[in-house]
Amino acid sequence: MLVASKELVASARVGKYAVGAFNAVNMESAQAIFAAAEKSRSPFIIQITQTTLKYTEPEELFALIRARGERTSVPYAIHLDHGRSFEVCMKFLRLGVTSLMIDGSLQEDGKTPRSYEENVDVTRRVREAAHAMGVTVEAEIGRLGQISGEEEAGDNLTRPAEAARFVADAGVDMLAVAIGTTHGLYKGTPHIAHERLKAVAAEVPIPLVMHGGTGVPDDDVRRAISLGIAKVNIDTQIRVAFYDTVIAQVHQVEKNFAEVDASGGVRKYDIRKVLAPARDAMCEAIKGRMSVFGSTGKA
Repeated sequence: MLVASKELVASARVGKYAVGAFNAVNMESAQAIFAAAEKSRSPFIIQITQTTLKYTEPEELFALIRARGERTSVPYAIHLDHGRSFEVCMKFLRLGVTSLMIDGSLQEDGKTPRSYEENVDVTRRVREAAHAMGVTVEAEIGRLGQISGEEEAGDNLTRPAEAARFVADAGVDMLAVAIGTTHGLYKGTPHIAHERLKAVAAEVPIPLVMHGGTGVPDDDVRRAISLGIAKVNIDTQIRVAFYDTVIAQVHQVEKNFAEVDASGGVRKYDIRKVLAPARDAMCEAIKGRMSVFGSTGKA
């Protein structure tokens, strides 16, 4: 059942659990996300990044997701993750997302910071267009990055007063906050600024989002959810599960080939023997996250 993510995260915030938002880049990853949600009876958000457009035709990926979604009774949303510009967000609106993120904290290069005023301007423009179509809007204030302690974070962490002002100025539905998480893999154990999160949640009346959820200790994730996080993004963990399993399966195939060659048989190339186990591994990784987020059985 395809819905706007606003419905999912609003229920999660009240229920003190979080909805997992998982990135899909191909058929196997999309299938794994749906399968995990159905087995867990968990609401979920399936995400597509604008960088995925360099890998596949978005119309094809959206068609695949929608076709798979027609066969599920689990509520889900299709979300654009980290749209960097008004134009990109409009493209995904036309494709049929029910939720999108405009990341106005950075310029379109994904590296150079935007000013507060620039962030509000692009976010407000996207929000006006998206809300006219009933689409949920997520935005970001602060800059993601791993820290060793809140006192060393400088100005990168989300500031409570600025976050409240930004939500009022931009009028968005969800807010991604910088609390010590980062994209990709962490160096050592991440430090999560829970007190800062608590202060932000006290000032901001909308659900909060944790980006960079892969590698954050389970207890830290649960505590963050208790303090106001209602959506957690997961991408790298899915990739790692896929990659590790593909490597293991290829090694097994090579071993089988050696046995076939020794017996004088004919080699059989079947990529399904590699991709099916990788899909299963992604599914298990996603189920594990749903359990930690507390969303299992909430559909």
